[in-house]
Amino acid sequence: MNLRTGFNDIGLVGRFAIVAYASLGFFGFAPVAAADSLRGQVLGAGAPIAGSTVTLWGASAGAPKQLAQTRTGADGRFALDAVVSDSDASLYLVAKGGKAAADKSGADNPAIALMTVVGSKAPANVTINEMTTVATVGTHNQFIDGTAIKGQPLQLKITAGNVPSFVDLGTGGWGTTIQDPLNSSQTPTMANFATLADALAGCVTRVKTDACGSLFASAKGPTGAAPTETLTAAATMSPASRPVTPSRRRTSSRASAPPA
Repeated sequence: MNLRTGFNDIGLVGRFAIVAYASLGFFGFAPVAAADSLRGQVLGAGAPIAGSTVTLWGASAGAPKQLAQTRTGADGRFALDAVVSDSDASLYLVAKGGKAAADKSGADNPAIALMTVVGSKAPANVTINEMTTVATVGTHNQFIDGTAIKGQPLQLKITAGNVPSFVDLGTGGWGTTIQDPLNSSQTPTMANFATLADALAGCVTRVKTDACGSLFASAKGPTGAAPTETLTAAATMSPASRPVTPSRRRTSSRASAPPA
């Protein structure tokens, strides 16, 4: 399975493509009546982000609905309880602000904005980090506006089902499909994905004083306006003009390579 989607250039980040694999039967989504004590952790460069505001949203054809909100503890962990009345809603989490343990300044970083989409049935535990953010904006770009996701239920079901191809929702590490040779050793898909995630991590942890400024300058949108947080930066550097759609497996890795 070849995952393809184009990413705009940011320094070392080249253009690559992520192709969704999916049939509606594969996703196995079940109607959701409640999200019982959804637990998780917010990480930056693999370390906890304390005091981050985590919001659970329900996305549908209309404006997304806020279902629950909390703040992370010193270990970056959080727990949420929310009743979800719309069985077609696609659930997603946004983490904003907080103090990254890997940030030597020890100060709150308002530029932190990370996201993950979990679909209509959330796992018991979920991680929100740079990897989940890149996977989410790469699959949902046409449905994202700032921190809001909106689209037809079927569209959101398909795109949410694609996220685990790139990232493990529970650990925030690599998903299974992106580790296939066709997406790792034979093409630059995995390497470019990781490079973009690392660029976000540099800002989240303020690895240098101008890390966020450099990222935002490289992520200016079509109007020339620079983003002010990492989620918008990631979305700006993601494919803006075409959705991620199901594709048949290509028999040649050479044929699936992105254009120069």
